[in-house]
Amino acid sequence: LALLDSPRASGAYRFVIRPGASTTLTVTSRLFLRAGAGPVATLGLAPLTSMFLHGENQPNANDFRPEVHDSDGLMMHTGDGEWLWRPLQNPAQMSVSSFSMRQPRGFGLMQRDRRFASYEDIEARYERRPSAWVRPLGDWGAGRVELVQLRTPDETHDNIVAYWVPATLPEPGQPLDLAYELSWQGDAQQTPPGAWVTQSRRGYGYTKLSATEQQRQPQFVLDFTGPALEGLAPDAPVRAVASADANGRIVEAHAYPNPAQRGWRVTLRVERIDPTRPVELRTYLQHLNDTLSETWTHAVLPE
Repeated sequence: LALLDSPRASGAYRFVIRPGASTTLTVTSRLFLRAGAGPVATLGLAPLTSMFLHGENQPNANDFRPEVHDSDGLMMHTGDGEWLWRPLQNPAQMSVSSFSMRQPRGFGLMQRDRRFASYEDIEARYERRPSAWVRPLGDWGAGRVELVQLRTPDETHDNIVAYWVPATLPEPGQPLDLAYELSWQGDAQQTPPGAWVTQSRRGYGYTKLSATEQQRQPQFVLDFTGPALEGLAPDAPVRAVASADANGRIVEAHAYPNPAQRGWRVTLRVERIDPTRPVELRTYLQHLNDTLSETWTHAVLPE
């Protein structure tokens, strides 16, 4: 049991902990906003924090370790049934992203990459860091999952925050009841039922594009795996459905088999119209009229 007491809010919490290979924490809470304490800028519920320094999508040539992070992405399951995957970044400036939805089915900061070779850190053992998955209990209504990414110079600072923000706040003195299950997961973790992203890499191999063209048109290489892809023939009509916001133009989006991982690979190239502003990207795999995978959603941030 726990008491929350602050200038803007008060509340009570009940925690039920079930240890195991996946440790589960069931949280039941009742919150009250205080009258006369000023407006609440953001009420973040079921908050999670983590660390992301660099990774496959944002390498660091000066570090012998290929990746340094406690989590590599934010996964979300919307009330409409869509699965989203947002690779984390260490931004030059603070970045805030919002994902609006009704009745969310879950969200979490996940450490999908469980290979020691991806980190090569004998002390920190980042491949063993747990994933944290929030599963709402009851009707949470409308709102948004918010992701805050801060700049960090090293791995000693938690620079990633994710939480739920309700669309409507209760009046001061009126209760806000919220319950959820928080699962701390290891190798066996929550994944979408069809297919999911295992790698998000940025950059080029051999290309005739100039350095200026590569900067203006960043390329991403995405690997998908999962049961929805395993039975497909190499010549199956699988396509990458890609889109960008008004600040981007999709130049190339190709899907093709990746026999090394028994999955499919997507090569995605986007042209940034205004390089001083971010570009929002979305990509998923489609076979005929069927959606095969989660949606990879990424922000190309100003550099």
